Amino acid sequence: MTRRSAFFRMMAGSALAVAIAAAGAAGARAQSAVLDADAALSVFHERVDSYVALHRRLAPPPAAAGSTDSLSRLLTSRYLASAIRSSRRTAQQGDIFTPDIATVFRQLLANSIGERDGEAFLAELGNGAIVPRGMHPTVNEPYAMTTVFRVPPDVRLGLPSLPAEVDYRIAAHDLLLWDLYAGIVVDFVPNAFVTPVVTEE
Repeated sequence: MTRRSAFFRMMAGSALAVAIAAAGAAGARAQSAVLDADAALSVFHERVDSYVALHRRLAPPPAAAGSTDSLSRLLTSRYLASAIRSSRRTAQQGDIFTPDIATVFRQLLANSIGERDGEAFLAELGNGAIVPRGMHPTVNEPYAMTTVFRVPPDVRLGLPSLPAEVDYRIAAHDLLLWDLYAGIVVDFVPNAFVTPVVTEE
């Protein structure tokens, strides 16, 4: 074997080793990029429970909260909203619905509405009204830019359960996590019904 042959064989072996290493790294990156839905939903429940614990700590006594007088209920709601807002001064979109959690929810919603297109579903929900775009809510605040809808029961069944203090709502193209007693947006999934979703067959 000549020195030149040995050299080229050595170079070829090195190139093959580099290629194998690169392929392995790419495979590892692809594997790590696979979304773990169970882990994401576990984090979601933890963050919701943390918020609800804050809500319960700040909520007024049951007698005040259970008042049937409309003015008293309004003042109680505003007091609770203000207290929550003060305790969550830095809250922003994504604190509960992280990017991974939001992706899981888009998948769940796509599965729940079935073969209906997201736009068609929203139009149906609004009795044919054009659904505005870009009207996202502000975390910790009420929402009055468009109609806020309850999630239809058949769609609600496909979403994770929630404590009694909060529920899901739909506003424009977003899915809201809504504080039922404070009347404010806790967090939201932006463009929950229009983002293309790829689901496993």
